[in-house]
Amino acid sequence: MASDPDGDVAGDRTVADAAASLYAVPLAEFVTSRKALAASAKSAGGAAAAKEILALRKPTVTAWAMNLTSRDDGGVVADLVGLGARMRAAQARLDASVLTSVRGERDAALTAYVERVAEVATTAGGALSASGRDEVRATAIAALADESAAEALASGQLTRALSYSGFGEVDLSGAVGVTSSGSIMSVLKGGKPEVEPEPQAGEDLDDDELTEEELKAAVVAARAVKAAARERRKAEAEVDEAEAQMAGAQADLEAAEDAARVARKAVIAAQKRLDAARAALQ
Repeated sequence: MASDPDGDVAGDRTVADAAASLYAVPLAEFVTSRKALAASAKSAGGAAAAKEILALRKPTVTAWAMNLTSRDDGGVVADLVGLGARMRAAQARLDASVLTSVRGERDAALTAYVERVAEVATTAGGALSASGRDEVRATAIAALADESAAEALASGQLTRALSYSGFGEVDLSGAVGVTSSGSIMSVLKGGKPEVEPEPQAGEDLDDDELTEEELKAAVVAARAVKAAARERRKAEAEVDEAEAQMAGAQADLEAAEDAARVARKAVIAAQKRLDAARAALQ
């Protein structure tokens, strides 16, 4: 049966609206609200949407506080997102002078974000621990380094804190409310970068002691790592395809062997009938 595109779109919208509402409720009400939203979707004929809503993960205390901040104070988030875009663009150009010049702005943006999240959490009745503050800072650093992480943070639908190892992309698996297609449901727009961001390199933005030459070397190394990762993914895809072809060939071989066994039995039966007919004629 063909799928209904209009129904799929409506279902995605239902889940997106539910997530936007769900990740804004007090943490203690998350589970109850999720059940209510799923029940409402199901009663409206959206069984698939209801299932997706029930699958939305409850955020950690840290993620909950950051989600509230994304909704209550877009300014501090916009500053962080815009700064990250400028830094990634500078990285892509190997412009170490820009990266050096924005270190003070970067540190101020990180501090402002951590303090604002802590303030929002306290106002909402859920003060952050020292480890919670560390998680907020780690998430902000990840947002500076990776565009997808910045979108996840700004979405207001984080389910856990993020972290950046210094190279490659930030792992967002299970970290943000998503649709069945895997896209972030709703993203609050961040600040406009001063320059258009280019493809990012994976340099560690959390190291304040690097010289310009070391910065350039780190960017080159990061690009090499990303290129190697792309080649590895390509090789893995080729292996998967080869394994699938081998499995198909094995299935064809087994089917052919089955057909051969049936044919041999038919030949033996025919030979017996022929022998019996010849005996009858003698």
